[in-house]
Amino acid sequence: MTSRAQRINGRFRASAGLAFCGIFLLFIQAHPLQACSTFKLQKGNALLYGHNLNQPGMDVPGQIFINKRGVFKIGRSLSEMVTKDGKNPSGLSWISRYGSVTFSTFGKDMPDGGLNEAGLYIWEMSNDTEYPKSSGLPKLSQMNWMQYVLDSFSTTDEAVASAHAIEIDGWGWHFFVGDARGRCAAVEFIKGKVVVHSGEAMPIPALFNQPYARELEIAAYYQGFGGLYPPSLDDKRVPRFVKTAALIRDYDPAQDAAAYGLKMLERIKVNEVPDWTVLVDVRAGIVYFKTALNPEIKTFSLAGLDFSNQAPAQVLTMDQKQGGDTAALFHTATEEEIRGFLAALPMKDSLYSELGTTKAEFTERFATHTRAAEDPARQFFKGTWAKYADPAKSPSRPPDIALELKIAGNAVTGEIRNAGGEKYALDHLQLVQKSLSFTFRNRGGTLYIGKAEMGEGKLDLELWGIDGLLGRHTLLKQ
Repeated sequence: MTSRAQRINGRFRASAGLAFCGIFLLFIQAHPLQACSTFKLQKGNALLYGHNLNQPGMDVPGQIFINKRGVFKIGRSLSEMVTKDGKNPSGLSWISRYGSVTFSTFGKDMPDGGLNEAGLYIWEMSNDTEYPKSSGLPKLSQMNWMQYVLDSFSTTDEAVASAHAIEIDGWGWHFFVGDARGRCAAVEFIKGKVVVHSGEAMPIPALFNQPYARELEIAAYYQGFGGLYPPSLDDKRVPRFVKTAALIRDYDPAQDAAAYGLKMLERIKVNEVPDWTVLVDVRAGIVYFKTALNPEIKTFSLAGLDFSNQAPAQVLTMDQKQGGDTAALFHTATEEEIRGFLAALPMKDSLYSELGTTKAEFTERFATHTRAAEDPARQFFKGTWAKYADPAKSPSRPPDIALELKIAGNAVTGEIRNAGGEKYALDHLQLVQKSLSFTFRNRGGTLYIGKAEMGEGKLDLELWGIDGLLGRHTLLKQ
């Protein structure tokens, strides 16, 4: 890291201010108190993930995005987003396999946390961080990496593996990850290495603003965890980690899980009402949220959301005055609305000057960065890929196999055809760099799985059935 980059990163994490509990930090306090909280509550039939964004002295603004599956995206490193000449671009592109709901302060695909339709959950907390560096890996900002995880994976193990496969840049965050089965992990970046606690190494499913090992060390001094001190929930000197462990331990499955989860978030707040409170009931498929400005509980059901790419992404400002069901309030996310939201962030001009940019340039980049995926020159995968039994006679006869990928804006659809002219729509479409996967069902309902690698003008395709590999084919770009 250059000395200039170190100075910038230092400003992100300390002094005059970057705070947002890790969200880009507003210049308010000389030494902001980092006080974000995330936990899993799982007992009986209950499985919930809860989060507080708790930054005293602030009212952090936020937007909720409904992101669609089957959308082509261009990755972004933080360096290319905030430096004037866009240094160290990402080099990663993908098509989202899963739809997701994300909570963000910096616009679309730059979340603070969220969950996808497969039940995978990820959220950040501020922490001293040194991300690993590797010139051979694609780069993503820590925010865009979370979106990539939610777009691409369904399990905690997959999310953890991606932390080793991506060079993450940005200010200091570590991450809580959990999936629909309740498997969770703390993902940290310490002294340039990825450090993961999961399974038996994560006995308390919670993460705050200290390294997980440090939280365990402190908890061992409290009653119930090996020590002498009582873990009083009313004592502000008792760490949130210890209070959360006690609350999880004492939960009775006969109690209403969502009500108890919201109570937990209230009990582990720091000094005042959290800027954001978000609770996800994975089994019921309901999201609860509120803000400091508007503390009435709002909800929406995941079952009622449209994650297909037949319509654009949706958005809702978190600060809704009215409580209750907010599903009907989501509306199309436009650059204009995102631009206006970003322009209103209370960040001082000195931050933009340090980055070598202006507020207007910064706002425009974060509001419009998704446009890149709509550039036809970047859409290398689109078109028809075909294999003919006798190439000398093509295209006078139908191909044995043809794969067609179409894109409208950044929404991708596809179909596969056989020599008999039968066409089948592609489902579970996913692309990471040049690796493509999909499923389809024939007219009889039989499931097939396609796995392909794209090269220069060709596509090497494997077709699998439920009993194993059916065949390998090389398709040429038409």
